[in-house]
Parts: sequence; structure tokens; C-alpha cells
Amino acid sequence: MESLETASAAQPPAVPTGVTALVEEDQQPAHKILIELIEDLDKRREVMRKVEAVEDIIQASDELKQERIQLWADRLEKHPSTIDRWVRKAMGPDGLASLARATRSDAGQIKGCKRWKQSVEYWTEFILKTYNDGVKAKLGMTRSLVNNQLKGHAELDLGLKQGEYPSHMFVYNILDPLIEKKNRKVRNPGQGPGIIIKVTTGKKDGKWVEEDIEVIRSNQVWQIDHTRLDNLLTDESGGLAGSVWITAVIDSWSGCVMGYHLSFGSAGSHEVALALRHAILQKHCEPEYQLRHEWEVCGLPEYIVTDRAKEFRSAHLKHIASDLNIKLRLRLYTEQGGIVERLFLAIKTEFSALVLGFKGGSLKERPEHPEKYACVVYEDYARWLVQYLVDHHNQHLYPRVANQTRLMRWWAGLPDLKPRMPVSERELDLCLMKTLKRNVEERGCVNFEKLVYTASLSRDVEGHWRYNKSANFLKDYEGKKVIIRYNPTNIIYVLVYTLEENGQPSKFLGTIRARDLEEERLSLKEWEDRKRKMREEGKAIDQTSILAQQRDLFNTSIKQAKTLRQRRKTENNRLTKQSEHSDKVVQLFPPEAPPSEVEPESKDVRGITEPPTSEALYEPLPAEDLQSTQETPKIQIQPALYVVSDWNEFVEEGW
Repeated sequence: MESLETASAAQPPAVPTGVTALVEEDQQPAHKILIELIEDLDKRREVMRKVEAVEDIIQASDELKQERIQLWADRLEKHPSTIDRWVRKAMGPDGLASLARATRSDAGQIKGCKRWKQSVEYWTEFILKTYNDGVKAKLGMTRSLVNNQLKGHAELDLGLKQGEYPSHMFVYNILDPLIEKKNRKVRNPGQGPGIIIKVTTGKKDGKWVEEDIEVIRSNQVWQIDHTRLDNLLTDESGGLAGSVWITAVIDSWSGCVMGYHLSFGSAGSHEVALALRHAILQKHCEPEYQLRHEWEVCGLPEYIVTDRAKEFRSAHLKHIASDLNIKLRLRLYTEQGGIVERLFLAIKTEFSALVLGFKGGSLKERPEHPEKYACVVYEDYARWLVQYLVDHHNQHLYPRVANQTRLMRWWAGLPDLKPRMPVSERELDLCLMKTLKRNVEERGCVNFEKLVYTASLSRDVEGHWRYNKSANFLKDYEGKKVIIRYNPTNIIYVLVYTLEENGQPSKFLGTIRARDLEEERLSLKEWEDRKRKMREEGKAIDQTSILAQQRDLFNTSIKQAKTLRQRRKTENNRLTKQSEHSDKVVQLFPPEAPPSEVEPESKDVRGITEPPTSEALYEPLPAEDLQSTQETPKIQIQPALYVVSDWNEFVEEGW
């Protein structure tokens, strides 16, 4: 910028030869006269900046002209092609005066075209009605959506060709006064003719190991990512079920959507594996989807490129990639995932914005009370999304090639026009969600999600499922544990595998079916809704008698327990009072003993005489002592009286 201003100051502007901006030397240039006639100061200042830019670019040499154009484009916040158009216009017969010419008298008026089959009033009324109806329904209406509705009405309903109905600019001019204009960012010009993705395999010595992948064919590089969609869904009973997450798989060469997976919970490694499985297999959509084209894309990729989220670095996904010979890579820069982000933006503006319950991607876009307009169930939403991906996105013209759709480019980029497919669908069973270990019950039955699955079923001649003992391939596994895998979009059938033991891989045993369900397709979400509905209906049944019986029985038992404890306490007290050892006078020692006859050498605290020693017991007495002992008259000694309050305590301390 400094060099630009210096050059302008050092070299005053001059009109080049051949430009008729000056009339005579003693007269003012025509463009200056026109500038002075502009009353709006902002408009006058803008025109003066245009003239200053064009004069500086014209005076520059041919080598520096493109550099000056770029500098002025950055300074005026314009595109370089706009600056170049000003220069070419100033080199015309009117010179710089063409830049300062006043606007036309009919500028700003909405004008039609003679080729249109309908009048301007007809198309204006259609545009305004379409936009207002969408706003009333709380849809995310944009100028592009209204233009698509106009094209569909003109070509499908009226049978008109391009040029016989208004273009997108006419629609934009009608809606601009109604829609607030937002600041538009400068478009990213892209990578050019080649597609190079910068990826990494991880860190080495604290630095990311970089790798450049040049995309040159279909099914070479797939990119996977997920986002939450902008619609509120309901369940079968009309209750709010929330919004779903989509995990999408995109082919980097063609931009085709290879597969997807929807889930109400946040996407993890299992959802990524299910989306990858759906992308690899051939898609056979039921007639209820009402598709105008076939979903033909399929095959195995060479690379899978993702961001650095933990679900893309999980051991589960690495195991799948190793078994299928796919190389996992992480995007080195966020911009490398633009192809997936463009898909999510297109789903938001071209699909979600037209479905009731649109809540917007941000608070600024969110309409008031979107939950009041939510009325779409999961099954209808998934079917409409498939219609958009197959009939709209994959059939859209590829942005880099004007005469090829995304599907046509995918077929043209395949080596030998044939995708690489797995040997059998069993190789993709690892992509299915794996449950916990299950026991094989009697008759080859397995319990899962409160459903009983059995192997003892086979179809009869009329096509009905009947019990067949010979079809039980789990007979030898009764009482043992097995591993089951299932697809959450259809839990009627479950795959059974043996356990991985002693380093041996699990072995596929067969497919078991839900015994008590008649339909052939039931998603896990639908079954969970059924169970929740049954629980709610069960809660609505009057079962107060059960609670009353339990309450009365409990209270009665508590009262009886209290009465029983009271009776036991009373009986214990009665028996204690009648006991012989309770509060009795015990006579242990004589209360009155002559001091001459009883002279104990030592007594304890209770006055008990210490027993004689063993020598005194065995020492023979003299004859006179023995005779005096025999002649001593018997003295009746009364025992001492002691009151014992607790007999057991007395025995423990005394004895």
C-alpha cells in the first residue's frame, strides 16, 4: 500500500492517449464535471476512488499492471475482475467519463423479458407467495430456495424451457428488500485443476509426519465426518424426539455421497463403522423411497481421510481398516475437509430448511418456537434424506466440470469402470455394532433387548415362519457363550459368532431371528419406542390395590414385631424375678468368730482367709493336738450375710 501511495504521489495522474476524457487544454475533463454533478457525497467519493484507481493502473507498466490491479482490489475490497472491467471501460471511447456517468433513469425498476411466457406480475406474485408461505411455516427460506421452487414450477408444472421464465437475478431483486443483506465473504478460488490433500499418519519426534495425496480417480480417497442436522423430529405418539446426527462418507474425486448413517446419539466409532459399511455395499432401496435414480455408488476405498476426533482414532476403526486393506489418514489442515462441510451446508439450506421443525444452525437463524411445528417422524425423515442425496446431490453438476454430474464423474473416474468390492458381505460384519456376550439358552435361544431370538425357525411352503428342530445350528452351543452382532436399522435378524479363544478369530455360525415379531424390518429406535410406550401404558393402569396390599402387610408385620418384642421383654422380666439367684441373701462366712480361734494371717478385700500352703496341709499333727482336736466341742458358726444384685457378675469377679 505504501508503494502504491508513493507512486501516486510521485507521478500525477494523466490521461492516456486515445482517451477522450479531456476536451481541450483550457477546459476541465468531462469526468470531473460529471463528478461535481453528483449530489450524494458517498457516491461522489466512490466515483473519485474509481477514477484514481484506473488512472494509477493505466500509468503502470505492463509488468506491474496485474500487481496494481490486485493492490487496488484489496484496497477497495473488490474482486480483481471488477477492477479490470473498470480499466477496459475507461479505455473505451468515453474514457474516464464512463466511470462517472450518472445512473439510468429506470435504474432500480424491476423489468421483465419479452421471451417470458408469463407476465412480470405473475412471476413476482409467485415469488412473494412462495417466500411468505415458507416464512409462515417456519422454514429456513433463502433466495436460492425460492429460485429452485420457481424453476421447478416453470419446468415441471408449466413445461417451460430456460429463458422462458425469470433467472435467479430476477428472484434476488424481488426478495432483496425483504431479506436482510449479509456481509459476503470473498470466495475461496480453490486448489485449481488438481486435488491435493495434505494428511498425516501421526507424530514422530514431536512433529507431524506430512503426506500429500493427489486425488486422480474415484474411490481413491473417501472423507468421513458427522454433524447434527437442523430439524426436530417426533415419535409415533407425537412427542418430541430431538434431532439426529448424520455420519456421511464422501468420495473426494466426484463429490458423490457414498453412504451415511443416522443416529439420535452423538456419533462414535460404531456409527462411523456403520456408515462405512453402508458406503461399501451396494444399495437396494425399497419402493417406498420413490427414487427417480438408482444409488449406484459402492466399492472399497484406498484411503479414508478424517479429522483428529477420538472416534476416528479408535482401535475399532483401525481394526476394520486393517482387515479391509484401507489406509487411515488424518487431515493436516481443517480446510482439507471442505468437501464434507459443503455437503453439510447443502443439506442445511436445500433439505433441512424445507422440512417442518427446522431449528436453524444458530440462534440467529432459529425461528420462534420450532418445537411447535415438529411433526415429522424418523422414518419419513430418513426416506426424504435419501431422496435428497440420490436424486439431488449426486445428480447435481460437478462444480469443476460443467457437463458432468457427480454420478457421471464417479463412473468416469473408476479404473476399468468397475469398483473394487469385498469377497463377501461377511468381511464387513466387523463394521456392525457388537454387543456383550450372550448365553445360548435351551433350544438354541438367545435373549437380546428383551426379545427372544431362535435358530429353530424356517419358512414353510407358504412362506410363513415355523418351528423346525433340525434348523437349530446352536444345539451344540447350549449353555455356552457366543457373540452377536446386529444392524441397528434392522434388529429382526442378528448374526451369531463364536468367542475368540486362544488367539483364534471368531467363527460365523449363522443368523437368528426374533421369535415373536412378524415383520421383516424393525429398527432399534422403533423397538425402543415400543417398549417405552408399553411401559407408559402399564403405568397408566390402576394398580393401587397392589401398593395397598403391600403397605398393609408391611404395617401389620411391623406392629406384630413390636408386640412380640414387648411380650418377650415382659416374659423375661417375669422369669428373672422368679429366679433363685436374683436378689437373695447369701451366707458365706460366719459373722461372729472368736479372735483366739480365728486369726487369719491375711485377708483380701472381702475378708476371705487365704488358704493354707501345701506344707501345712501335709505336716503331721502332734498326738496331743490331735487329741485336743477330737475333744473340742463343735461350734455352730453362722455364715456372713451378703446381698448379691447380679449373680452372673458376682460369679465372674469372685471365681
